[in-house]
Amino acid sequence: MAEPSPDLGPVVGAVSEQPQHHFLVQAPVPAIDADGVAVVSVGTVLFAVASIVLALLRPELAAQGRGWWLPVCLSGFGLGLVGLLYCRRLARRRRRDRG
Repeated sequence: MAEPSPDLGPVVGAVSEQPQHHFLVQAPVPAIDADGVAVVSVGTVLFAVASIVLALLRPELAAQGRGWWLPVCLSGFGLGLVGLLYCRRLARRRRRDRG
């Protein structure tokens, strides 16, 4: 190994014998909802409730130029159902593979 020069500093290309320490270290924390079923379920329910409320307020929203809110909530609800199917299938597959 190349020795550092006392007046020029360390030699270029020298390999340090000390291990590299990172300032940020990932803590070994288990995921609360690894499959995402709970999160997607809550989001889907919230989009469903918002869709119902906005359907009741549709004339007022249209008068204010915000008629697009209802289709956005319906799309969120529909995509949430797709996501829920995906997450449940993923959870079922993981349970099957484990046991």
